[in-house]
Amino acid sequence: MKFPVRSILRPLLVFLFVMSCYQALVSGGVLPAADGASLNQTNIVKAQRYVYLNNSDLKMVMVGSSLAANINAKDIGEGVQSIALAGGATQTGLEIIKRSPVEPPIILAEINYTISRKIDSELLDSLYHPVFYWVRRYLPIMREEYRPVSVFIYYLKNRGKQDKNISKEELDKREARFLTPELSKRGIQMAFDAESQPLSEKETETIKKEAALIKSQIADIKKNSKARLVLFDIPMESRVDDTLRRKQIRALSKQLFPPESFEWLPPPPPREWRTNDGIHLIRSDSIDFAKFLGGNLLGK
Repeated sequence: MKFPVRSILRPLLVFLFVMSCYQALVSGGVLPAADGASLNQTNIVKAQRYVYLNNSDLKMVMVGSSLAANINAKDIGEGVQSIALAGGATQTGLEIIKRSPVEPPIILAEINYTISRKIDSELLDSLYHPVFYWVRRYLPIMREEYRPVSVFIYYLKNRGKQDKNISKEELDKREARFLTPELSKRGIQMAFDAESQPLSEKETETIKKEAALIKSQIADIKKNSKARLVLFDIPMESRVDDTLRRKQIRALSKQLFPPESFEWLPPPPPREWRTNDGIHLIRSDSIDFAKFLGGNLLGK
């Protein structure tokens, strides 16, 4: 009977030793936290950081879809965190805030066509799993940001990177609209064609249903905190932003969230906003919009 026990015990001890060493490297700040090697991983990392980390210096949290996720929280200002999720919607971010003991002074919530998407129940179940919630909270190595593969890829991607002081002109040269202009034009045209179609009755009803959920979430958050909740939309390529569907959605949004009952961020000064696909701002323009957000909400 000794042989089977030894055969199990030895690899178990080796595993525990390796895990202890990895935990020490993480706790000592030797290993960097990764932002995620894929869009899904990035979503999980953002959500886990909000739920499991100490957010005592938090000034503002932004929730929304990939449109908001395209805006770097650091470009808005210090103490800003984003749980805007690629392929996701505002409802998921608000639910995370609602369930968290953290009380952000300002909540910036994206309201547009993306609220027609459903809440991400799978992500929420993972975050608040009765066992893994506590494991991840006190053992950082169990979080997505410290998965060995993610850390390794993050290290390779960021090794020798010196983009902090890069000019807007240099940033623009890296965008698809400049590298592959014809492909980008086709993407913008596809977005224009899609947004030129009117909202269907089914889409309108879906938006109304999801808006009711958002109102309920906002009411619950305000009941338990003193957070200032600000609604906002994100500019797009002007010809896409001026389509029938976009106008209908803006009107419906203001009808469902009337300005006399909900605080809306004023629109940015008129200008030509640039995208690669008609919808998502290019990096330099997203920086400009981030500064606009910071100036309006943080007094930058």
